[in-house]
Amino acid sequence: MKVFRYYILFLVHLFMLPVFSQKTVPHDLYISVIDAFTHQPIPIDKVNKAEILHPDSTLFMTVKFTAVKNNRTGLRRTCANTLIEKQPTNKFILKLSAKGYATKYINLNLYWRKRNASFTNLIDIPLRRLTISETEQILGEAQVVATKIKFYTNGDTLVYNPDAFQLQEGSMLDGIISQLPGVELKPNGQILVNGKVVESLLLNGRDFFKGENTILLDNLPAYMVKNIQIYHKESDTSRHLGHKVDEGELVMDIKLKRQYSIGWIANTEWGGGTEDRYLGRLFALRFTPQSRLSFFGNLNNVNDRRKPNGNGGWGDFDPSGGLTTTKRGGLDYGVYDKRDRFTLEGNVSTSYIENNLQWDGNGIDFLPGGDVHNVSSNHKQSDNFSISTSHNFKMQHPITGLGYSFAPRFSYSRTDNQSNYLNGSFNMKPDKNYAEVLDSLFSPNWTKTVRNLVRRNGEQAKGKTTEKSAGLEYWSFIRLPRTLNGFSIDGDLAYNYDKSDIFNHFVHNYYQNQQMEEDFRNRYDYRHHETFKVSSRFKFFWNWNQEMFLNPSYTFTYFKENGNQSFYRLDFLDESAGQPLGWLPSQMENMLQALDEDNTNESTLNRFMHKVTLDWQWNHTQKDQNNKPLSSWYVTIRPELLYQINRFDYRNAFKPQRINRDYWLPQFYFDLTRNTKGYKHELKMKLSISTLAPALTNMLDRTFTANPLAVTVGNPGLKKQTNYYVNFDYRSNKWLQQKERLLSGYVGWLYSTNAVAASRFFDRQSGITTTKSVNVNGNWQAWSNLHFTTPLDKKRKIILTANSFAQYYHTVDYASAQTEVNPVRTTTTAFLTGETLNINYRYKKVNLGIKGNMTYTHQNSTLENFVSPNTWSIHYGASAVIDLPWKFQLSTDLTQFSRRGYESANMNRDDLVWNARLSKNFLNNRLTVMVDAWDILGNLSNVSTGMNQQGSWELYP
Repeated sequence: MKVFRYYILFLVHLFMLPVFSQKTVPHDLYISVIDAFTHQPIPIDKVNKAEILHPDSTLFMTVKFTAVKNNRTGLRRTCANTLIEKQPTNKFILKLSAKGYATKYINLNLYWRKRNASFTNLIDIPLRRLTISETEQILGEAQVVATKIKFYTNGDTLVYNPDAFQLQEGSMLDGIISQLPGVELKPNGQILVNGKVVESLLLNGRDFFKGENTILLDNLPAYMVKNIQIYHKESDTSRHLGHKVDEGELVMDIKLKRQYSIGWIANTEWGGGTEDRYLGRLFALRFTPQSRLSFFGNLNNVNDRRKPNGNGGWGDFDPSGGLTTTKRGGLDYGVYDKRDRFTLEGNVSTSYIENNLQWDGNGIDFLPGGDVHNVSSNHKQSDNFSISTSHNFKMQHPITGLGYSFAPRFSYSRTDNQSNYLNGSFNMKPDKNYAEVLDSLFSPNWTKTVRNLVRRNGEQAKGKTTEKSAGLEYWSFIRLPRTLNGFSIDGDLAYNYDKSDIFNHFVHNYYQNQQMEEDFRNRYDYRHHETFKVSSRFKFFWNWNQEMFLNPSYTFTYFKENGNQSFYRLDFLDESAGQPLGWLPSQMENMLQALDEDNTNESTLNRFMHKVTLDWQWNHTQKDQNNKPLSSWYVTIRPELLYQINRFDYRNAFKPQRINRDYWLPQFYFDLTRNTKGYKHELKMKLSISTLAPALTNMLDRTFTANPLAVTVGNPGLKKQTNYYVNFDYRSNKWLQQKERLLSGYVGWLYSTNAVAASRFFDRQSGITTTKSVNVNGNWQAWSNLHFTTPLDKKRKIILTANSFAQYYHTVDYASAQTEVNPVRTTTTAFLTGETLNINYRYKKVNLGIKGNMTYTHQNSTLENFVSPNTWSIHYGASAVIDLPWKFQLSTDLTQFSRRGYESANMNRDDLVWNARLSKNFLNNRLTVMVDAWDILGNLSNVSTGMNQQGSWELYP
């Protein structure tokens, strides 16, 4: 019995031991917050500490938020995490607050366990942004006076604030971009930032009519834009791996204001003017957090895209477009998963464009023994219809690391064109201007004893061209389980087809044996050309350690090209006499009699390419205790070896040929990016060595005379070309940010060995040029650019923007103008430099500007008797934007254009140009009426000039 009692006591103590030794496990509380509208994490600098309150609202404890990125999934969160020991009560209140957001309260019921941990996961708690009225109520009577910052840097992102720029009434997106410091907007919609081409123009981080910048530039109202961000967008592969594996693409991201990021927005513009000018525009956009749908339509016969910007300027004139009538429309759509698991987006657009272009001018061909002076006139008319569509479907699973996408595309265009070209070539510069010379040369009773005449030639042509293309891009990525490694398979399928029918009446007059000869040809050219390409790449991503990565890849490409060129001399047929342009004989037998067998040909190219790449990367980022980057290094070394196999069959009636050439083409690339301590400076260096194979069509052993004035001769001995490239970039990030200054620049150099150049022989008797492709050494070029923006006063109302550039070209080719002399080596150098200065003053409702631009060009050559041209192009003036009473606004500019040193006296002139716009708002700014006055003084001279190693030209539209 006594033993039994001891045994019972032992069991009681045994079961009570865990009770006395066990301690309650703390409760694990996890919180993350997101924007209720965008579903994106709220920036860490806006989130306050989370407060945990007792039921009576007294403070129990606070929890600090941190920004966390999951390297495996790539997801970013703004989160807080804490452990809470057991408390007398389990009821609490969680208070979440952030700057610009409404405070949110959540009831908490916590519990504790003795063996296992207890959790409360409050993931992605949405916080609502404050409305304007709520913000004003919070501010109360306080008055805040601040200077609006025009731009700032956030990490590697450059952010512009549109509200800091004064805009015209009714301005579109292009009105903002044209004012941004360091940004250049080209007439065709191309955007350059610090001299670098923007690869994609995004809307809220998404593609919008990819490749068609003008649609967004011309149709998105400026008042909808919150900010404009410039950055390198990371690729899908980088996002899946959680670290940078490539440079990405340089993008300009247009962020919309919150009130315009959901719902419908539409705007339209209609106008009419003198000389039957008109324009119409309609744009509609519907946005939701997970979708986008937009429509646009343009109708106008005002081809010039110049508009007054916020500084009063009207942009540079582009004379190359002629008179254009445009009818254009399209739609763009996008559907997105709120967790970014899938994306479906695409667009379709169509256009009908009528163009009428006429120019006259003169030019010089640089030749040994004396230059040849040309006087010419060209009148072109064309009608083009086109339709294109592209789509992209993308799926991605951040948790598993699987992603894939498909992007089909299709385009079709048809062009009808007519042209009339006249030209006269002389051994000496004509005494008369180009119009008088051409009138004399092509009058019905023209004299055949014109002094110093080399040739008189003219062409009248008409034809049509059809082009079709289709393609499919694909991409897939798989991350290996339980690793940070993975591989991708991507590639492209592409098919292109084009066909043209061209009729041409050609006349050529020249001296031979002291007699004036005439060569008349009635020509019909039929061409069709098709290509097929398939490319696929396998790339493996090996995470060596947290900072070092090795990414080998193999790419296979197959390219096939079929071509047919049939040339007919209809003047060989007696029945062609007196027939109009565009006539063809009704019998096929007659067509065969007119076949130009010397030049008619068919060709087939089969090309196989194997490329092996080894991509080594080092990415080092120094961070502080809050995980904020302090400085960084990024280095890429990428050697490549390309093996190219070519099988080219060329077939014609007299000399069929087959070219089998295989090339080993090594490449090497080195990239370095350094962000200094505090991200004050960004330094970049790019080095590359690339090898190019010569074009096989230039290696044919044949003489091509389809164009009687431009004969080409093949060169079977062409060699590979090697290019050596180096470029240095600099940008001030946060160094000058507080003073609202921006400094950037770049300098570079390119040298080529075995560069492909032209060896020209010009026959002064007939005016015929014979050209042969040859390899030369000595071609190189260098360039530099410097941009600086700074306020000139303490209140930052006066802003100075300066941009300087310099370019130098050293070009080698061969030329001769004497029958008994082979083409000799000639070296041509060209130096271009320029400066642009703008001073802008903004005070309340007045914006005044002073502008100036200077470009200087100097050219020299080893040619005998070469006269070095020194040309100056200068324009300077003033502008103003003034808000007047009764909601009127006046914009005006006055500019003096001056040119010196040009060949023609018509170019060396001074023109004073004045433009103005008056606008007024109605219906609470929903309606704007504008009156534009262009070239009020009637002095605008739209000229175009150019120069290269072979000659120079001056054109007058």
